[in-house]
Amino acid sequence: MTGGPNVPYVTRDSARATLPALSRDRIESTLRERSGTGENDIAGRPAAVLVPFCMDGDDLSVLFIRRSQNLRNHTGQMAFPGGRVDAEDKDLSATAVRETVEEIGVIESEIEVWGTLDPLLTISEFALSPFTGWLSRSNDLKLSEREVSEVVTVPVSRLMDGSCDRDETRMDESGYVIRPTYAYNGRVIWGSTGMIVSQLIDCLRKA
Repeated sequence: MTGGPNVPYVTRDSARATLPALSRDRIESTLRERSGTGENDIAGRPAAVLVPFCMDGDDLSVLFIRRSQNLRNHTGQMAFPGGRVDAEDKDLSATAVRETVEEIGVIESEIEVWGTLDPLLTISEFALSPFTGWLSRSNDLKLSEREVSEVVTVPVSRLMDGSCDRDETRMDESGYVIRPTYAYNGRVIWGSTGMIVSQLIDCLRKA
C-alpha cells in the first residue's frame, strides 16, 4: 500500500520510530529556559503543581498521581502533585515542592525545580502555576492515603509520539469544546492536567 504515486506508505508505528529521542539534559535545558516565579494576574485562589520527570527503569518518564476517592473535589482524577498555597510557603515553587513531599513521600532534596509553564484557571477556580522539575527517586514512595490512591509514570516517548492522544469533546459555558485528553494503560488524563500536558508537549517539540 502506498500514499500515492512514488510516495511510500508510512505506518503510524514507523512514523514514531523516526522521532528523535529526547534526553534528560535536552529536556532540562529547554524547560530551564522557561524560568519564572509562577506569579500571575489570574483571578483565582493561588495554587501550584509540579510536573515531575523521573526514570522508571530505562524509561525517561513523567509522574502523575491519581487523586484519592476520599477527596471532595476531582475524586479519582489523574493529576500532578500540588495544591493550594499555605502561609508558610515562601513562593509558588515552594508550594509545589511541599505538596509533592506531602503527597508522594519523597524528601525535598530529591526534587529539583527546573522552570515554569503557563498558569491557568481551573474549573474549581484555582489560579494554577505549573512547575517542571526532576525527581531523583520514583520508587518506594510513601503515598498520602488521604490524597493519593496511586502513582502512574508515563514514558516521555509515549507522550511525544501521539499514541496517548485522545479526542475528547466536553460541554462548558461556551458550548461543546475539544479539550486535550490523553490515555495510558487505562488511565485518562484530562481537564487542567490535560491542558498542562498539552503545553508541555508543545515545549518539548521545540527541544
